Amino acid sequence: MIELRVKKCWWLVFIIPIVGLVIFFWPKSWYNPFVRNGESQSSFLEQYDIDSLMKRGGKASEIKIVGKALEVEKRFLTNKDLAGQSNFTTQVFTYESEGKIISGTMNNPHPEYSSLKKAIILVRGYTELAGYYPGSGTWKVAQILANEGYATFSIDFLGYGLSEGESTDMLEARFVKVMNVMDLIESVKNIPWIDKNKIGIWAHSNGGQIALSVLETVGGNYPTVLWAPMTQTFPDSVLSTIDEGSPVKAAIEEFERHYDSRRYAFENYYDWIEAPILIQQGTADEWCQVSWQEKVVRELKDHGKKAELVLYPNDNHNLSISWNKAVERNIEFYKTMFSL
Repeated sequence: MIELRVKKCWWLVFIIPIVGLVIFFWPKSWYNPFVRNGESQSSFLEQYDIDSLMKRGGKASEIKIVGKALEVEKRFLTNKDLAGQSNFTTQVFTYESEGKIISGTMNNPHPEYSSLKKAIILVRGYTELAGYYPGSGTWKVAQILANEGYATFSIDFLGYGLSEGESTDMLEARFVKVMNVMDLIESVKNIPWIDKNKIGIWAHSNGGQIALSVLETVGGNYPTVLWAPMTQTFPDSVLSTIDEGSPVKAAIEEFERHYDSRRYAFENYYDWIEAPILIQQGTADEWCQVSWQEKVVRELKDHGKKAELVLYPNDNHNLSISWNKAVERNIEFYKTMFSL
């Protein structure tokens, strides 16, 4: 009986060596989940650490107008704070970053394309994909600034708006956002009617963490306003916002086995910031703590940087109660900084 079974399996003598050769020569990404495009996980994310991004710098591409921002225009017309004000044109634009197309919303103050205009780059916080439209999370602040004569550029990020899809690697999808904003700044600088020496940044929530990393990687004087920024240290800033059992926790643990997380954390690179920063924070914010902002401002000042924290009593993550006052402070801040 045993001899009969051996005879029936004679073909394994040839198949096993062939399978072994296929596995040996086949790209490792075929069977190893921690290999991407031929690079092991212990290397492919290094391009996104702050040192590497600083050496890379921003890369400019052409800003292309692709249509009108209809959803934003509709909200503008029905918003009581903005009704009757139409001193700008709102359009959807695209640009390229790392070979991928990213969309955003641009407000161009009238008269269009004449004289040099100051510009503000707006970086939104986290938002659900369902119901998203170009300009979500920034459109209202952007249009107030546009009425003050600033050209505004609100980034959608990969996977949102008219942008191409984001990375399937959850950490790369997070880290690449800094690079995308760096490239947007350089692309805006190339617009003939933009004063490349007078560009500022506005960011909210998770966008605040991105903006701080951008300031460190690009250097330069980009006056920056942060609303309720996520300034908890990385990777705690990710782990504290996820549910128990989330796959993100396992991804972070795997990441820390291969990388030094300190190289991706903005709080370790304050010396590289050259821009003045205004942080505005509600004391009743359920997502971001006043103590985080106090620590950031204190450490920035310890490094000789210009930083200010303004608190709004009993206000929330979106500064809903003090919204008008917060916007007025934004405008005053930019006017002062750009006049220096």
